[in-house]
Amino acid sequence: MKRSNKLFVLTLIVLIFVLSTTVSSLDKKTGFIPNAYIQGDVKQVINLKELQEVTIREIEYKNQKLKVYPLKVLLDKAEPIDEKYEIVFSAQDGLRAKISSDKIAESYINFSHEYGWEVINLNHPISSNIKLIESITVVAKGEHNKSMFSIITPDKNLLTKTPGQLFTGLYLIKAVFEGESTQNIGGVYYSASIYSEKKVLQPEEMINKKIDSRTILFNEQGETLRYKGGCLELNKNFVNYINPDQKESLKNIRGIVLDAPLKSNKDAFYDTLHYLENDTRVLIVLLDGFGYHQFKYLKENGQIPYLSKIESVSQAITSYKPVTNTGLAAVLTGKGPSENGIYNRDYKNLKVPDIFKKASELGLKSAYIEGNIKILNTSIEPILNPDLNENGTTDDEVFEETKKQLSGKADLIFAHLHGIDDNGHDFGPFGDKTIEVIKKTDNYLKQLAQNWDGKIIITSDHGMHSTKEGGDHGSVLYQDMFVPYLITEGGNSNE
Repeated sequence: MKRSNKLFVLTLIVLIFVLSTTVSSLDKKTGFIPNAYIQGDVKQVINLKELQEVTIREIEYKNQKLKVYPLKVLLDKAEPIDEKYEIVFSAQDGLRAKISSDKIAESYINFSHEYGWEVINLNHPISSNIKLIESITVVAKGEHNKSMFSIITPDKNLLTKTPGQLFTGLYLIKAVFEGESTQNIGGVYYSASIYSEKKVLQPEEMINKKIDSRTILFNEQGETLRYKGGCLELNKNFVNYINPDQKESLKNIRGIVLDAPLKSNKDAFYDTLHYLENDTRVLIVLLDGFGYHQFKYLKENGQIPYLSKIESVSQAITSYKPVTNTGLAAVLTGKGPSENGIYNRDYKNLKVPDIFKKASELGLKSAYIEGNIKILNTSIEPILNPDLNENGTTDDEVFEETKKQLSGKADLIFAHLHGIDDNGHDFGPFGDKTIEVIKKTDNYLKQLAQNWDGKIIITSDHGMHSTKEGGDHGSVLYQDMFVPYLITEGGNSNE
């Protein structure tokens, strides 16, 4: 055989091997290929129609040899948010089957022009082998508050579900108007109205409660929108909001807040600016991770005597995502994430002026006292305070530095205490050590107030909810989203 012929044969063998181990080996050569999505509680939504370079296997099924996708390979590619989950196969005619993720070693996805996308579960009852699959929904079984869609009030979590759990519940199919087009043919106008079918939920029905005008929605990017009726759309691995007249919508909704309080921790910016413009010095103390539910409990039990005596107290809402960078930015700028550019812990550069910049424009001096790390890039550099005495907290160093600044020339002092948050993560928001730190912080505040001759604003960046390991935050839960907001005078006015 000539060298050129050998090379041709070798190339042909390699090509046949590749075709037999990739997506192109399935029966997808001709005809219409429908979409079928892996969705729900996954990081990556996958359209089976668009799969490429996925290893396939050959199995024998009903006396035929089929080249199929291992289900486990496809699910791993989608990256489920939980190690333990259930899988729901939904057919175009509404038929569903559910299996557990720990029993899919012999489960496969096949495509044929007779049955479309179908699941073949060799170890499961034949009734689980759904044909004409429209979607494969992953449903997380563990606690995943940060992936939840929530509906809350200032003191209660009414509903918390993952997108996968919502997809496997009850929803409506609604034709939603998308637009209208018109063309002129020979002086005759022809028009067409375009609709799309969407899977929708009615918030009022989800919680069996009427929703009033003081209701707001948060999305993943920290944007907010006032609820004006309408519905929620289930879309792959997130939830959208569509209002009745289709003129406003919000993508990737994380939660709905009913009876939202009038106060926000963003008010610290505007209240501070008002006082500074009226020749009043201001001390702002940010108590990291101190939720309103903690404040309320400790006040009712007489454990925070200084804070309990302050008369001007409000429950305030923080910004989504309720983490330090986002909450701190809201307090410093008076703007939410969609305007100040701080969406979560990954962001540091402010897109709008902070309160220190505003004070400088008034010809005033500021001091920003932080723990041991710089959190945001602000208009003035923070005074950092490492844990010099190695007692496991920087709060005592921040306290001492703040006391020193009180007698200085600063018209605005901002102090950030981290101890409540640090201990809340380790021991929970109501753990003994966390409460001990809150009581100690209350005493710090009392001493600072006694040595200050201006206004004092005390608030927090976010709250904290309990977990099996201790505490956490970052979700639309009332424990995370609501914080105390207090204004008082310096001196001994609260003695």
